[in-house]
Amino acid sequence: MAFGEGTGGNTADVSQRGLRVIARSVFKELKRSGYTRAEMVAFASELLELVTHEMKTDVSDDGPVS
Repeated sequence: MAFGEGTGGNTADVSQRGLRVIARSVFKELKRSGYTRAEMVAFASELLELVTHEMKTDVSDDGPVS
């Protein structure tokens, strides 16, 4: 079964639940590994920076936005 099939919800709901599961798993693993709250915030900040960079790269590759 492919991701999102047969769950009774729409794809957006399934995707959101999947992201929540991943986020909780990463959080629990960081906590279990002894990372501090400040280090977890730094991790989240770094992740956001990577996403922001990717989005800027995608826009600049497409040329100017009208």
